[in-house]
Amino acid sequence: MEKILFIAPHLSTGGLPQYLVKKIELLKGEFEIYLIEYNNSTGGKLVIQKNKILDLVDEDKFFMLNDNKEETLEIIDKVKPNIVHLEEIPEYFMNYDLARKIYNVDREYFIVETSHDSSFNSNHKIFFPDKFMFVSNWQIQQYKNIDIPKILVEYPIEYQDRLSRVKTLTKLGLDPSKKHILHVGLFTPRKNQAEFFEYARSLPEYQFHCLGNQAGNFEYYWKPLMEDKPDNIVWWNERTDVERFYGCMDLFLFTSRGSDNDKETMPLVIREAISHQIPQLLYNLPVYLNYFDKFDSIGYLNYDDFDSNVKLIRSTLSGGNIKPEEEAYVVCTYPVSDAITQTTKECIESLKKDGRKIIISAHTPVPKELQKMVDYTFNDSNNILTKHTFYSGYTMSNSLYDTHVNLRGEDNDRYHGPACYTSFFNPATFAKSLGIKKLHYINFDYILKDKSYIDYISNILDKKDTFFGEYQAQEGPCYYTYFFSAKPEAMLEVMPTIHTAKEYDGLMDKFGAESNGIENLTYHMFKDYPNNHIEPKELFESDAEKYFEFEDYSMVEYYTILPTDVDNHFCPWVTISNSKESKLIHYTVIKNGELIIDRKLEVRGKYSFWDLVKYNLSDNFNVKFEVSDLESGEHIITHKFDLDNDYFVNTMPNNGSFKWKGERDRYEDKKIKLLHLVTEPKTNEKEIRSIKNIKDFCKKMDIKYDQKINKIWKKTPPTSTCNRPDDVQDKPGYYKLAPGHYGCYLAHKNAICNGTNKDYDYILVFEGDVIIDSDYEELYESLKRFSRIAKEQDQDLIGFGNPYQNRNLNGPKVEDIYTDVTPFIPAQSYLINNDKLDKIKDKFNNLPWDAFDMWICNVAQLKVGTAEKIYTKHLPGFSIIEQEFKSTDENSPLIYANE
Repeated sequence: MEKILFIAPHLSTGGLPQYLVKKIELLKGEFEIYLIEYNNSTGGKLVIQKNKILDLVDEDKFFMLNDNKEETLEIIDKVKPNIVHLEEIPEYFMNYDLARKIYNVDREYFIVETSHDSSFNSNHKIFFPDKFMFVSNWQIQQYKNIDIPKILVEYPIEYQDRLSRVKTLTKLGLDPSKKHILHVGLFTPRKNQAEFFEYARSLPEYQFHCLGNQAGNFEYYWKPLMEDKPDNIVWWNERTDVERFYGCMDLFLFTSRGSDNDKETMPLVIREAISHQIPQLLYNLPVYLNYFDKFDSIGYLNYDDFDSNVKLIRSTLSGGNIKPEEEAYVVCTYPVSDAITQTTKECIESLKKDGRKIIISAHTPVPKELQKMVDYTFNDSNNILTKHTFYSGYTMSNSLYDTHVNLRGEDNDRYHGPACYTSFFNPATFAKSLGIKKLHYINFDYILKDKSYIDYISNILDKKDTFFGEYQAQEGPCYYTYFFSAKPEAMLEVMPTIHTAKEYDGLMDKFGAESNGIENLTYHMFKDYPNNHIEPKELFESDAEKYFEFEDYSMVEYYTILPTDVDNHFCPWVTISNSKESKLIHYTVIKNGELIIDRKLEVRGKYSFWDLVKYNLSDNFNVKFEVSDLESGEHIITHKFDLDNDYFVNTMPNNGSFKWKGERDRYEDKKIKLLHLVTEPKTNEKEIRSIKNIKDFCKKMDIKYDQKINKIWKKTPPTSTCNRPDDVQDKPGYYKLAPGHYGCYLAHKNAICNGTNKDYDYILVFEGDVIIDSDYEELYESLKRFSRIAKEQDQDLIGFGNPYQNRNLNGPKVEDIYTDVTPFIPAQSYLINNDKLDKIKDKFNNLPWDAFDMWICNVAQLKVGTAEKIYTKHLPGFSIIEQEFKSTDENSPLIYANE
């Protein structure tokens, strides 16, 4: 039987030791279990889980350390475990020297780490296990920059039958005629019992109960609370029978909020409460990643509205006379992409907990996965579009440009108002026959956080026929249509049937509207309806923010070609206003029959794209945006623009304008030098092939080619000037520094420090076995972009021949550049702007040497960007540095050319 040695930082009462208890219970029959308690902090009191563990682990296999933590190594040597499992990351509780010995690269055991924390900055990780076993998906995302296998092992939810409420409450000495509200947790600021106490003060008709120890190190927190404890709170201290409280009480009220530096992770008490099927109210903390949305027993508190939470507690405990089976949500959606489908699913999931029927109203085929989630689907294939009569322009400004898009150019003023109108009208036509008396219309990008708002509206509709929010827009008075409620007969009484855009636009005259905007039309249709309930703008918007989460799918998208104030340049322009998206835009530009731009644009949210393309009036261009779903790859739409003399002169000026406020010289021809690092340019086959390719590129792109012939270093490298003198040796080895590494370092150093480099706007450095594995024009245009982004983001160099995968992506992705990437491997091709040369030269002159790619990030600590696409690749063959043959068979195919 294999042996597992668990190392727990402590076993005092809490989530970590309880998680460990359950883990040992599940593994005990399959493994020989050993356990080290690193720190004994129970004080003889916080021992509920520790006592359980002592019952599970044999006495001779349980080790409690004193001051001598080095005893851990003796235990490992004695036990000889197959697996060493740390129940928390060592950076949090273990001294450095001990951890370094445990994590020795020559270890004979497999290391697993679990963590019960969500606040650690994974970029500061020092010790790396063989595997992570995390307790929440948040942690998997938190550590995604570390390329080590990760699995999710959640504390189990084990459903229990509810106990007899009256009998159990009576045994606990409590009054069954009262409602009882429970909180479980150690008294700490994170668990936030202070707020629980405030709810008790505001709800004296209910009995509140706190289970949890009041540890001495948190006396500053709990002592003032207890000195002013409301009379309707009972503190039960620690209990071994917490399941009795879960099983008989009426509400579990978990007020934990956490903080940036003290986050919750995945509290076991929530999962225990789910197991005991007690209704819960809690805060939907970011670390939960909406995990608890799927549980009908859970509702969410409002972060910023105490009074609203008091009402929610009362409504949860009291219920009401609403008949949800006689009401329905109408989800208006247009699921043409995976992002819209997924957001619609979120919307539907948020509505499913209260028993109301759900209807999808759409004008496009509805995926089966959505149909299965709802009661009814209404798909009207007549997707009527029109032209907006009021809005005709879009503007955007920032520090780099001012943009105006004339929506009437390039058909960008298509308006979906008629489609919205029929999405509202259609469900009302069959609702009555289904016994539905109230309809709650909601746009698919609004996620309901609290059904008490719908209950509030339902009560209003007992006396009224409609419920709208009113506001004033530029075009005139409006009713909000992203959410409203109405009785079906009121909708059918007021709204005429339409089949065409002409009929829809005719409603302006019929109802006296200022525009054909759906919000303005809705106002004029219902403003004089006798039984209409109107909420003022301030109240409606406040409630919308309080009770909904807005995903912002405005469905506003513009594709156009704009004239610019940069001589002989036009601007391909894209605007997408949805806050969540899943589109892949394949952007291509063909000039006079030759492809000059070929880029893939990932769109995952609000997005604006612009480019400046040089032209002459005699040129012919084809600009194309092929839009597909980012997840499924399914084609959505293609926007194509054919540009010629007539277009430049007569069409483009009417599309709007693009005024450039950035540096003008960036669109002037740049002075570039490419330094090619070779050793045997006349005899080395790889270098001969590389030279031919690189020279051809430089000639066609008018780049200065500067070949640097370097000596092949064969002696043992110097140790006195080395960053890692203990790793220097005469032959290559794992993490060692051999002659080839020193020769490579000198080649890069001498090239970058070359005095004539200052005469150029930026330099390119290519190693001698590299070829350009992409279109020359595309790379040349990309280099301009890389130079600009490096300046804007203060990057010391930009690599375009190294993968970003399995790297630490410490900075934001800017266009197609990942910024602040570590490590920078391989350093085969990169760009350095003129203004960074002196800084890097100074570091060469004052810092010790290392393998060049390691020197960049670890020694010089340069800020490095990496292009999303790999433009250059190594040629397979014998490596001077590694002294072995290297090819795609054994190394990453991303960085090696095909043989």
